[in-house]
Amino acid sequence: MKIRRYLGSNTQEAILKVKMDLGNDAVILNTRKVRQKGFLKIFAKPMIEVLAAVDDDYGTKKEAQRQNISQQAAVKEPPKEIPAVKTDGKDEKISELETKVNSMEMLLHKIYDQLQPASAQPVLPQPVEQRAAEQKAEASPQEKQSTYPKVFELFYNNLIKNEVEIETAKRIIGLVMEKIGQNASVNDVASVLNNVISGILGKPETVRMREDGKPTVVMMVGPTGVGKTTTLAKIAANYALNHKKKVGMITADTYRIAAVEQLKTYAEILGMPVTVIYSPSELSEAINQHSDKDVILIDTAGRSHKNKAQFEELKTLISAANADEIYLLLSATTSPRNCKEIISNYNFLKDYKLLFTKLDETQITGIILNARFMTNKSLSYITTGQSVPDDIEIMNVDKITKNLLGSIT
Repeated sequence: MKIRRYLGSNTQEAILKVKMDLGNDAVILNTRKVRQKGFLKIFAKPMIEVLAAVDDDYGTKKEAQRQNISQQAAVKEPPKEIPAVKTDGKDEKISELETKVNSMEMLLHKIYDQLQPASAQPVLPQPVEQRAAEQKAEASPQEKQSTYPKVFELFYNNLIKNEVEIETAKRIIGLVMEKIGQNASVNDVASVLNNVISGILGKPETVRMREDGKPTVVMMVGPTGVGKTTTLAKIAANYALNHKKKVGMITADTYRIAAVEQLKTYAEILGMPVTVIYSPSELSEAINQHSDKDVILIDTAGRSHKNKAQFEELKTLISAANADEIYLLLSATTSPRNCKEIISNYNFLKDYKLLFTKLDETQITGIILNARFMTNKSLSYITTGQSVPDDIEIMNVDKITKNLLGSIT
């Protein structure tokens, strides 16, 4: 028998040490309080001493128990692999079932398609990829096939290619179909479409001269970069050289570098006076200085409709001018969305005419029809280059219409 001594701060701690060392089979022989030896430990709290005993073969039994536990664990380990094998088998069976179900579904689709007439619409569920592709096509109106008869569809597509607004194109095609029906010939459709679009574009209007002896005041407005100064010089040259009118020019474009010098150069070549103003309050006096002229052309600085402060200044200038005619200049290269936004922001103008620049830079003319349709304002000139005074002309409605209709081959 083995006898061992254990110390603890209390009985429970001492007995716990016994069980941890000797196990539950240990026998408690004696328990007592003892004081620790040493000068510094005289006043310390007494310790609990426990004497415990255990059989001599305790260590052998303990090792045997450990080996027994290890053997049992080893015996139990192989079954852990069994569930994995079973799971793989289930996955394979599920995969086989899914394959069979898919095959049966495809077979049902084929049988159903053979039984249905050619015109019938399928009612069985479509594959996810096909449904997604169809939804994407429906989400893009410009790419969606129209439901018009073939002849009308050709002209509709030509309008869309020319960037005519979708709703505008639909209304035009719908109007033509109401007039001549759906079974009309190509020539009839082309003829009526030509008349409808020409009617929408209307007859272009140039500067209407006053008849009371006072000068006709004309103002050019529009966003930055559309070519207002060059266009003004072209119109000035046209009236001076071709119509023998006395022309005066005023510029309020003092923001752009060299803008004043550019107009002064044109004025010197054409032999015309030019006045520079720096605020709206100077405009009335500048107009009075040209009271002996037939036409007074006013150039304004390009103003972004997104800059509210500058746009308010432009409104003040327009109000001070009290112009007889105002021309809103738009570049033919402007996107339909930006064109709509520009027109919306210039809706404070009581009356104006539409003038399109840079038609030499694009073959797409849908912006002209869109702007005319949205504003119901008269068309006027187009510019086709930078040359002064040559690259300006009155808009040719027939030419624009034919361009919009395009080819039907």
